[in-house]
Amino acid sequence: MGDRVLVGMGAIVLDGAVVESEVIIAAGALVPPGKTLASGHVYAGNPAKPLRPLKSEEREFFAYTAGNYVKLKDRHLSGE
Repeated sequence: MGDRVLVGMGAIVLDGAVVESEVIIAAGALVPPGKTLASGHVYAGNPAKPLRPLKSEEREFFAYTAGNYVKLKDRHLSGE
């Protein structure tokens, strides 16, 4: 799996699938075995298909989300 990938709740990525960097997999999507999800797109459906290219705001969201998860991890480890 590439960097800066968001996998929606309930999405399933099966064996041998390749997910490149900067991809959003929509909630409930099914990525079949051996399928490649190309960088820079939102994928949805069963089977997952490209829905549209990522917007610049969505690309920026990857950095925000990653930072937020690091903060949550740090809070958890500190016992807060």
